[in-house]
Amino acid sequence: MFFTNYNPLTPEYVEEKAKAIGAAVGGGCGCLKGMKFDVKLEGQFAPAKLAYEIKDEKELVVTENDATYTAPYTAISQGPITIMTHLIPGCSRGWHLVIDRRTWAVTAFETWFGITVPVGMDLFGMKKEPDYYRDIPREIQREYYFGWLDMGNNEKPKLHTTTNRIEGRGLYWKYDCGYEFLTFNPSQYCTTLSELGVAQGGITVTNPADYIRIDDENYIYARWEVEFSGKMWIEVMNFFDFTATGLEFGFEKDDTLTYKMHRAELDLTGDAAHLEQINSFGDKERPLASTMGQKKGGRYAYRPMDIDVPMPREEALAHAAERQMIFGGGQEANIMDSHNNLPFNYDLVGKEFKVWADNEKYAQAPWSGEKGTPWEYQFVDNNTLKWRYGDMEWQEEVYKCFQPDKKLYFFAHLLTGDPDYSMVAQIIDLQNGLATTIKTGIGNWQSEWEAGANVYFGTVEYGDLKAPFARRHHFTDELVGQCFAWAYTDTMNSIHVYSSPESYSWTIFDGNNGGGPTWSSPCFYIKLRPDVYLFQWVEEKCNGSQGLVVINRKIQHDGGFFYGVSHAGLNLNITGAFMRELGKFDINKYFDRIPGIK
Repeated sequence: MFFTNYNPLTPEYVEEKAKAIGAAVGGGCGCLKGMKFDVKLEGQFAPAKLAYEIKDEKELVVTENDATYTAPYTAISQGPITIMTHLIPGCSRGWHLVIDRRTWAVTAFETWFGITVPVGMDLFGMKKEPDYYRDIPREIQREYYFGWLDMGNNEKPKLHTTTNRIEGRGLYWKYDCGYEFLTFNPSQYCTTLSELGVAQGGITVTNPADYIRIDDENYIYARWEVEFSGKMWIEVMNFFDFTATGLEFGFEKDDTLTYKMHRAELDLTGDAAHLEQINSFGDKERPLASTMGQKKGGRYAYRPMDIDVPMPREEALAHAAERQMIFGGGQEANIMDSHNNLPFNYDLVGKEFKVWADNEKYAQAPWSGEKGTPWEYQFVDNNTLKWRYGDMEWQEEVYKCFQPDKKLYFFAHLLTGDPDYSMVAQIIDLQNGLATTIKTGIGNWQSEWEAGANVYFGTVEYGDLKAPFARRHHFTDELVGQCFAWAYTDTMNSIHVYSSPESYSWTIFDGNNGGGPTWSSPCFYIKLRPDVYLFQWVEEKCNGSQGLVVINRKIQHDGGFFYGVSHAGLNLNITGAFMRELGKFDINKYFDRIPGIK
């Protein structure tokens, strides 16, 4: 999903397919047959009238404001909770009602297709007007309302509410069709998921979400594939039985339209702590009500490629040449600047050593006896080093160095004159003789302008230090399933969920200290020592920047570097944060059994 380029479609195509599709496939519950009721809905955009006559198991009559239609419908039940779904004849709009038949409380989702979004804004609001607007006819929009079914003789019951009680929960899903995935809910209005058993399985993606409490047993979980297929999923989850019943509606990657019901078995993988006040339950008002509630369908949706507009390679290189912002030089603070970074370390000043990568290969067997080309270093002072690669001339650069663990040094510098405007980061272990080199430049396997990294495992040659014969730093899955909170500054804090061996998500805290805006990206993890790891990610399909930090769980701190190019120029800066462990999800077993994932 993450690397699929979806066709935005046209309004005419969307309307044609929706008109032709009829009722959702599956379901067939007859528990509403013969009933007549008015749906009393609350909210700014609720219709003045929404009334139903359920004729039989397949057809209903709906009155919406002043118009009455006969329409096919589908219903499916999970215990006393029924999902009823239908479209308005002649168009692509629809209603999807989640009804509690014990109380007749209802959550009603009104949906329609299509949105127009601005392109070329500035993340910090510096630019007043976007460059242009783009249409996405395939993407489903929604407004949801709380209410009840009035059959003429029943009083208003206690209504459903928004909730934060699903926040932090991780689940494994297995649909009745065999489809499997993992979900994580680090936010009050976003969700992340990793598909299993598919070619791109293990890549975590983020969707906007709605979390609604029916009661302690039953919750509504709706997700919307913004920036991807545009599809919607509405689920009723039962936490007594760990089952789910739901609805899937939207366009597939081949542009066919799916409209069907399903059931799923769930398994709890873990619950990460969330950090709102203990008596905050998220039920007082809809998340983002003050900022998103003025427009029908208003919801959080991060569209990073409309902010950091993709560039051709020539433009990216030109921006890098025009302005270089190295370790704070030539720039003001950016979003990842840290007040909590590790202290700079100057132990390397006056030292010289060589870094040898094994055969210059990705984790090549070290006992082959072959060595590649060395990186040679001389550390002139606290901020200046000299380097050369092989027999090239010595070159001088500005550098920054951290000591994230005893006699473990982590430094980075630009490669001035490199055609890709690359930087190199080195992990030097002067206790064990090991080294890992990360070389990162403009452009990667799927993008001309986003950062692309290469990893080289090897050894350090320094004095009489003896390097191990066979042991090296290595890729690991030991962090997979962990959930950490990171405090960069007094105002910039985030939650990391390491949700697969190849990807993770980060969530920025909202104003009430709950999980807020979320995004995901590919990553990798390297074990340096027990409880000390190198963590690398590139914010692909986003701002294209690379984060590269060493995480030390013993001191609950990380530190490292942020690198990338934008329309403002080339950036190489420091980052770091204090850590708080929030819990763990038991998920490695799901990846172990999928060929090709691990």
